Amino acid sequence: MFPQGNLPENHLNISSLPWVSFDGFNLNITGNDDYFSPVFTMAKFQQEGDRVLLPVSVQVHHAVCDGFHAARFINTLQLMCDNILK
Repeated sequence: MFPQGNLPENHLNISSLPWVSFDGFNLNITGNDDYFSPVFTMAKFQQEGDRVLLPVSVQVHHAVCDGFHAARFINTLQLMCDNILK
C-alpha cells in the first residue's frame, strides 16, 4: 500500500470498489499507529428511482480529526452532489 520513500507531507488516500456496495468499510493499517492521513473509499453506485446513491467511507485518525470535522465534510460533499444537476 505504501510507496517507496517518504510520503508527501499533505496527502490522502482515495480508493474505489466499483464492483460491490457497502454500508461500512474499514481499512486496517497495521504497524502504523501514527498514520494520520484520511482514507476515502467509494463503492458501487445504485439507482433508486430518480436518485443515485454512492456509498462513501471516510476513515480518519481521531488525533487529527473528530466527528465534527468528519460530519462537516460529509454534509458539504452531500450538498455538492445535490447541486450537480441543478
